[in-house]
Amino acid sequence: MSQATEQTIFQCNYCHYTDYAPVINNIRDWEYGVTGSYDYYQCSHCEGVQLNPFPNLEDLKLAYDIDYHGYAEGQKRGLLFSALYAAKEKLFRRHMRKFVNPSSKVLDVGCGAGDFLDNMQSLGVSRLEGIDFSQEMIDKLNARGITGHCGTFPQFDAEFQSYDLISMNNYLEHTLTPVQELEKSFDLLRCGGHLVGEVPGFDSWERRLFGRYWGGNHVPRHTYQFNTDFLYKILQSAGYQDIQISHQLNTGHWALSVQNFLQRKAPDLKHNPAISSGRSRVYVPMLLLFIPINIFCVLMRKSGCIKFTAQKPLANSDHD
Repeated sequence: MSQATEQTIFQCNYCHYTDYAPVINNIRDWEYGVTGSYDYYQCSHCEGVQLNPFPNLEDLKLAYDIDYHGYAEGQKRGLLFSALYAAKEKLFRRHMRKFVNPSSKVLDVGCGAGDFLDNMQSLGVSRLEGIDFSQEMIDKLNARGITGHCGTFPQFDAEFQSYDLISMNNYLEHTLTPVQELEKSFDLLRCGGHLVGEVPGFDSWERRLFGRYWGGNHVPRHTYQFNTDFLYKILQSAGYQDIQISHQLNTGHWALSVQNFLQRKAPDLKHNPAISSGRSRVYVPMLLLFIPINIFCVLMRKSGCIKFTAQKPLANSDHD
């Protein structure tokens, strides 16, 4: 990361206060070996959690200039992973039927390889769009007949109130300005439209257990972290109503935490022969192993994966 990202005096990007409490220190990019050591600070005023040092856009783009797992298509990640992935996607499509119909217009923000849009297509939705700052991913999306836009969401030029559904799955924690991103989504949704998404659960038991090795840290790409209360607050401040936040069965961060711990003494994380696309051989078996523990965490609302849905009001004079 460049010197431009170094931050000698912490300032909260939400409320601009400078008082903070360190939450996790000395985190490294155990998956891909991007250089640097990072901390998460929690603002003493608004309780927002953000990365320090904080990257600029160009540095953030460089952090994805790797064999990134989020840019790999699900069916190409191994047989066992593909089986687990297929089962998860089947449940996901069943859940999404309540938000879309064949005439819906859908935008996936941070679309990556386009897995979410493929799911929407399988539900009969044809008006699909994705946005990502990877030109390679957008080219692949366009080649499949789905409209792709290369760029960042805050600068995305789209018609006001033109979408029925906007997705931010595993996206909000990667952004530079999450409140601005939510406000943008609100503006682009039609009245009555929905925002759906997923973020790591920072208040999870797995995060408390693994600390700097927690898979949900994912530095420097995870610039912000969220618990359910703070996520609800910023969704509400953007104008959303009927906000639903739930803890999900997803053992990915458990598995990645074990992987990170095992790789902590690797001499060269950037050229680590034990890792391919950010994942080692132990990752997929760990996905299965941690299912019973993760079920208990979900029941106790301490899972490392939280999903959210929110609706734009049918009429809101303050925003429309």
